[in-house]
Amino acid sequence: MPDFKINWNEIKRLISHRTKMIIINTPHNPTGSVITPDDMKELIKLTRGTDIIILSDEVYEHLIFDGIRHESICYYPELANRTLIVGSFGKTFHATGWKTGFVLAPSNLMAEFRKAHQFTVFASNTPVQYAIAEFLTDKDNYVHLNNFYQKKRDYFAERIKGSRFNFVPCHGTYFQLLDYSKISDEPETEFAIRLTKEFKLASIPVSAFYHQNDDNKVLRFCFAKKEETLDKAAEILNKI
Repeated sequence: MPDFKINWNEIKRLISHRTKMIIINTPHNPTGSVITPDDMKELIKLTRGTDIIILSDEVYEHLIFDGIRHESICYYPELANRTLIVGSFGKTFHATGWKTGFVLAPSNLMAEFRKAHQFTVFASNTPVQYAIAEFLTDKDNYVHLNNFYQKKRDYFAERIKGSRFNFVPCHGTYFQLLDYSKISDEPETEFAIRLTKEFKLASIPVSAFYHQNDDNKVLRFCFAKKEETLDKAAEILNKI
């Protein structure tokens, strides 16, 4: 079962004078893994003395569990000076369909970002912007999200701990990976399709996110659901 940690030796091997940007994502979708302070130290060493820009996807910044601190680029000045940070109000306020977020970066990078942005996004939804501005005035609307979602993660985990699925550690997002290698040798996509057709339970094969469709016998389940929905899912999973 993979641990989904960054292999820095492999990253070092791939970096060359042609490298323009490194993209990171923490908490990570689809795996639920998170970047650690040691990872940030490696990134600092790797980019020091280069012109490499970092794109840091932090849209799940408030959905991080187990008392772990979200290691934002903002905590590391040497990295922040070369980074575009992407955030999402949709993820933070449970309104992903609003498709409204933000980008933070030093002024020199934002000047270049705006040149491209003005041709890809004509206008933002004004009522949504006013709604978000109002929500932001009260920190209680978002600073406790980690507790809210961790309870759901733990609720789901507790109800399927007797199943034949193995948990892949989830420290962030609202996705739980389950290893089904003790149940079937089917490829992830085929097993996910069979779960949907035969058991009416939807999941996402993690292999779909890979360039080469690596098959680790792992499926992604969303636990951002009502308890009665999680109960139904657990009942099905425990029978498989």
